Amino acid sequence: MALFGKSRRTANIVIDDYIIRMVENNGKDLLSLKIAAEKPLPQNIIENGRIVDEPAFYEVMKEAVREWGIRQRNVRFFAPQSLVILREIDIPEDVGKDDQDLKGYINLEIGNTIHFPFKNPIFDIYPRKAASNKVTVLAAPENELLKYAEIFSDVSLKPDAVEIQPLGIYRYFLHTHGASAEDYAYMIIEYNIGAVNISIFHEHRVEFLRHQPLNVSKQYWKWDAETRKFQFDGDDVRYQGEIQDQLNEFDRIMNFYRFSLHHGNKEVKELIVTGDSPHIHNIVERIGQRYPLPVKLLDVTEQLNGETLPRAFIPALGLALRGGK
Repeated sequence: MALFGKSRRTANIVIDDYIIRMVENNGKDLLSLKIAAEKPLPQNIIENGRIVDEPAFYEVMKEAVREWGIRQRNVRFFAPQSLVILREIDIPEDVGKDDQDLKGYINLEIGNTIHFPFKNPIFDIYPRKAASNKVTVLAAPENELLKYAEIFSDVSLKPDAVEIQPLGIYRYFLHTHGASAEDYAYMIIEYNIGAVNISIFHEHRVEFLRHQPLNVSKQYWKWDAETRKFQFDGDDVRYQGEIQDQLNEFDRIMNFYRFSLHHGNKEVKELIVTGDSPHIHNIVERIGQRYPLPVKLLDVTEQLNGETLPRAFIPALGLALRGGK
């Protein structure tokens, strides 16, 4: 009889155009955290979530695996946010309600009555609610995800799961703040140095996604190896104007959610803010001044080696909680 279960050390990897972040755990909880690491990416390797220089990305990943000591680990990763599409699909009444029937119907209709802006979508679904004929479908281009999975395999990692980043952030929010309020709609604002990612969750379901690249060149963001943070080296007035433009966009998103998606019957009740922007506190302050809603800056509670992890690791921590607590 085995006295000890086999270890399933898992590397939970988050990749943006400009950086790779990773936390390692047992695949279930955050008490088992062992490593948290990050590695800046040179420009022109990943653009808008797509790997454009596969040999260079392979070399970066090979070096990261060696530096972090994660060879032969299971790997979870997020589909690039710029490539994920959310669709509400009407399902005929004669289609069964289990996942197999729903996915079978959607597979048959892709290219006929269901269309995505890319070929060969890989997708997941939220089962329809009782008395509803709609299913939420999350899709991404299979060929782009396979590029990541194949390179992970080539550097001696074992691809295990892929999901969308807003789910990881929402999972970490639940981990730190408990169950969400009944019938609350939460808008998660992930303000990163390259893009703003908006998602709205209601009853643990994602109902809205938006990826909005910032109109600021990545060349103005410089990695400071000493502070391990990105510093902005461009026109600050222009950058502050970009922040204001995004605040204006939040108005349109909340109105769209309230009136177009829910016909005035449901609205966002709370704003959850996170992200790796060094201006995040200023952004939260400006959001709080503009909207008469609770605004919560999501912080990290976990520590490694006596130090609290940076907020930028929240998506990776949420991925580490997949299937656990």
